[in-house]
Amino acid sequence: MKKSILAAILCCFTLASALAQTNEKTSAVHVSFIPPLSTHGSQAAEYTNGVSFNILAGVSKNEKYFTFGGLANIIHNNASGVQFAGLLNTIGNDANGFQFAGLFNRTGNTTRGIQFAGLYNLADNGYGFQFGGLANTIKKEYSGIQFAGLFNSAKDFQGFQFAGLVNIAKNVKGVQFAGLVNIAENSDYPIGLINIIKNGEMSVGVTYDETGSVIASFRSGGRVLYGILGVGYNHKSNHKHYVAEGGFGAHIPVVNRFRINAELKSQFMNMSSSDEFLNKSSFSILPAFKFTPNLEIFAGPSINYMNTDDVSNKNMFPGGDIWTKFKDDRLQQLHIGYTAGIQWIF
Repeated sequence: MKKSILAAILCCFTLASALAQTNEKTSAVHVSFIPPLSTHGSQAAEYTNGVSFNILAGVSKNEKYFTFGGLANIIHNNASGVQFAGLLNTIGNDANGFQFAGLFNRTGNTTRGIQFAGLYNLADNGYGFQFGGLANTIKKEYSGIQFAGLFNSAKDFQGFQFAGLVNIAKNVKGVQFAGLVNIAENSDYPIGLINIIKNGEMSVGVTYDETGSVIASFRSGGRVLYGILGVGYNHKSNHKHYVAEGGFGAHIPVVNRFRINAELKSQFMNMSSSDEFLNKSSFSILPAFKFTPNLEIFAGPSINYMNTDDVSNKNMFPGGDIWTKFKDDRLQQLHIGYTAGIQWIF
């Protein structure tokens, strides 16, 4: 008796499974003008399609190989292969392959592959490459490359973030490159003029160099890379020279309170008597010693390239030159110099 009951239950489960498979709606090709004007009519959202051509817009459950939408592709579950839309692709669950949208790509769960949007890409998780003309947002985890004209954000990120203005993440394993600001809790390799890293290092200080420029500077970054931003004044010029400085540096640890800071910087000095500028680009090797955990002094040699079209400031070019080319309308020089400074680390 028990065996008969068990056999009946198994038969019921088998029949239910067979019916479920039979009810799965699939189609090799789907053509849509705009929902519900399509070959699947009002049931289009229940179909899994191999290929879909949506003249304006289309809706489906899953897409396997290729989806084209003149304006939009709306896929409720998963998509693989290629999705191309004039305006937007929206995928409810996972995307595997390549999504191109003139404006916006949205993936409800995980995107694997390439997302390219004229404006904005959005997903919960991702692996691969994201390009957003304005911004990319990952709500949780991403591994790969994010490239945005303005703004990238992710929670946990592994790989390379590039943004024209701002990168934001929580934990970064890799490189953040931003035209202006990087923000993270943990990021050892941020490349930006300003880097707000919670578990990194920031400092304010004053430097002096061989040309007579006194610079008040702000250095910020992670345990390895940091950005430099400063303003100051040059007391050796024939005119009033206000100086702006920007660059990048790297901390090279040696022992507990001693390290070496390698810095690549560029200075621009305005000529108050004309519309000309004097530019100085330099690479410095700066041994640094911490008297306390917060107070550090540093000094070291630099190699510098200076040039200007204002020949009245010839006295700004120091000795120790490696190469010099002075003409009636332009001054150029490669020389050995120095930088010394003190900073408060917080």
